[in-house]
Amino acid sequence: MVQNDELRQAFAQRLKAALKNVGQDSWGAGAYLRDVAHVSDKAASKWLNGEAMPGRANMMTIADHLGVRIEWLQYGEGSPSGKEVKDSNVVTADFAGRSRLKDGEISIPQYNIRGAMGHGQVPADYIETIRHLTLHESHLIGRGISFSKVDNLAVITGWGQSMEGTINDGDPVIIDRGVDTFVGDGVYVFTWDNLLYIKRLQKHSPTQFDMISDNEKHKDQVVRIDELKIHARVLLVWNAKKL
Repeated sequence: MVQNDELRQAFAQRLKAALKNVGQDSWGAGAYLRDVAHVSDKAASKWLNGEAMPGRANMMTIADHLGVRIEWLQYGEGSPSGKEVKDSNVVTADFAGRSRLKDGEISIPQYNIRGAMGHGQVPADYIETIRHLTLHESHLIGRGISFSKVDNLAVITGWGQSMEGTINDGDPVIIDRGVDTFVGDGVYVFTWDNLLYIKRLQKHSPTQFDMISDNEKHKDQVVRIDELKIHARVLLVWNAKKL
């Protein structure tokens, strides 16, 4: 039992070190693990506290997202990136070539829509294009973008043609998960009628929203406020244009 406790505590130490290396401090680590591995907050907390360890599938998923070797994360074997180091248990080694965040930089993880929204709510052809972004905070602030807090920022992938011209199919989109209510006209991630949408919302009446598609070929709709669940507000579209 003592050996198992030591194994779990050592794993928790490596996990925290890897999370810190990608910009996830103690405040955001649990939410990050929850979204990445599709588990409950309680399960993520147990991993971080050394009370339990993930199963093999979750261990592989976490290692992949953190850019470390699963053998190192699970057992402390070798180095995080596979490069030889003098002490295989050192947790401050190079993590798959990822440098530590510099002053002013922020790390924005992928938001796992499938895990958060559930099956049947995500388009069948939905494909995540970017898993992780590291950028300088001034890139957002300089564009007049405000957000609830860094830990609530995440990246998702736009899909479909309804917002074409603003958000094209496959465009990475930065969202603020800390905004889960209507805070004024804007583009939101929400579910309505058991389906997931990225649309522009405007107040139509005290009980209704205008659900607006920026692509004129798609019709706008009026929906009841109490039938719609807001998950996040869209802050920035990372458009890529072929030259």
